[in-house]
Amino acid sequence: MAEPGARVTVPRLLSGSATTWLSLAAAVVAVPAVVGWALATQPPGNRVAALVLAVAFAGFVAWVALRRTWLDTRRGLVVQQVLLVLRRSTAWADAETVRFTPNRAGQVLLEVRGSGRPTYLPLVAVDVGGDRCQPPEVLGLLADQVETWAPSRTAVVRGLRAQAAHVEGGGDVRASPLARAHLART
Repeated sequence: MAEPGARVTVPRLLSGSATTWLSLAAAVVAVPAVVGWALATQPPGNRVAALVLAVAFAGFVAWVALRRTWLDTRRGLVVQQVLLVLRRSTAWADAETVRFTPNRAGQVLLEVRGSGRPTYLPLVAVDVGGDRCQPPEVLGLLADQVETWAPSRTAVVRGLRAQAAHVEGGGDVRASPLARAHLART
């Protein structure tokens, strides 16, 4: 349990698959190699295209790598920061939507939508990166936060607590309450 006023980072559900990480490493090596080749051997028009590709790729990698989500347990906020600068927060109490939603790529997310863009917290993943889930402590903290700040969201609290109990008991991710309820069977 987090102490009052704590900033608690919501962990990412990173892949445990070696193939996924090797593919990512290959892309990180291949894009600069292609850009370098284009700059060294191609006419000026292609060099510009190579530089645009390099900038776009670097921006995408930074956008993904420098994305953080945390809970401000003292003020009842979900905060997401992108590129270490762009920050938005949603108060649990003011959220128009707090629900489980599948992302159609094998993940169940907790959607927290205020008056602006939603923030998605990853809960369960059953995809090419392997089966993974948030630890029971994080699921319990999320349930506590929703229960404290948005007590009318009882279905979300029940779902988070059921998932935490299932994971804590050593249950299989694919057979977990959130995976069964929100992911298509394959």
